[in-house]
Amino acid sequence: MKKWLILFGPMLATTIGLAVVLLTGLASWPLARGLPGIAIGLNVSVLFACLMRWKAGWPISLIASGIGAVVACFFAISTAEVLPPGSIRWMWQGGLYGAAFGIPAAVLLSPLALLEQRQSAV
Repeated sequence: MKKWLILFGPMLATTIGLAVVLLTGLASWPLARGLPGIAIGLNVSVLFACLMRWKAGWPISLIASGIGAVVACFFAISTAEVLPPGSIRWMWQGGLYGAAFGIPAAVLLSPLALLEQRQSAV
């Protein structure tokens, strides 16, 4: 098992979840604002982490991926208070703002994958 995948997996899943929310918000702002946007990011992130965990065998923490996506999407969506919602400017600046909080949250929680593996081995 490659140890760097423990950190990289939740980062990647969080980024994919955030990217889907940003693209959804660009296409249809009412669909991506508020709790539905956070739910979209959470679901996509956890589904991507599940796919990478069971199909590719990566040691990804589903909890870290989900929490990272929730934090990232919350901060990205909240930037619509100061930026034009659903615009390209919101997508880039809000996405960077969300990633600045969500990805470190996912990295900090990524060692949970080690706990999940240890519990499944017992």
